[in-house]
Amino acid sequence: MCGFYDDEQKIKKGDNATFKGQSITIQTAKHIKENKTMDIVYIDKNKEENLVNIPYQTSGYGFELINRS
Repeated sequence: MCGFYDDEQKIKKGDNATFKGQSITIQTAKHIKENKTMDIVYIDKNKEENLVNIPYQTSGYGFELINRS
């Protein structure tokens, strides 16, 4: 189970992406089995850690992959 970028590529740890117009780096993409969601933790341009919770196997949340390390 995973979350996806708007172009349907899998969200993975270490990815550089944009989210809501900001450049971000994905720190973790953790599956939460109890409610079939994923916690996506990312670092924004201000070096602040943020969390977004999205349903499994979904796209369309505004994540766009820039590059993968």
